[in-house]
Amino acid sequence: MCRIKRNPVFATLLAIAILIPTCKPAQGFYLGQRNLHIVNWLESGEKLMARCWSKDNSLGTRIVENKEEFKWKFYENIFFGQTKFECDLEFNDKGHPRRGRFVVYDNKQEVRRRNCYQNCMWGVGVYGLYAFDEKDKKWDYEIPWPSKNRFESAAE
Repeated sequence: MCRIKRNPVFATLLAIAILIPTCKPAQGFYLGQRNLHIVNWLESGEKLMARCWSKDNSLGTRIVENKEEFKWKFYENIFFGQTKFECDLEFNDKGHPRRGRFVVYDNKQEVRRRNCYQNCMWGVGVYGLYAFDEKDKKWDYEIPWPSKNRFESAAE
């Protein structure tokens, strides 16, 4: 009987070679730590309320002062599931609350016109959300208020 010697390094490399083509990160192929930023750009100088979460954890509710940011770090789960972050955002617009639920990161569905890599930056203004393009080093207007990429009503 012929006995085949198993090489664990070869087996690992073979598994990676098979798995990587099946993974399609929607936010740009990047395997390192990602940084997600929600920046308050409200022209009125109002404070921004941001409550963000993923299926694994809640990042809590933050009051973001004008020109400040709410940021966190994470590693994308590209092999064994979905990495998705959503935020409820709210501010006072001339005495009326303006709110929306936004998907700010999802590795299974595109939520931005352009990819983000290490830094996924969103600027929140009175007209909607702007996304920073790391490649071109510019901000693009992406999502108007109320959010069109939300899955549920923000009033829940």
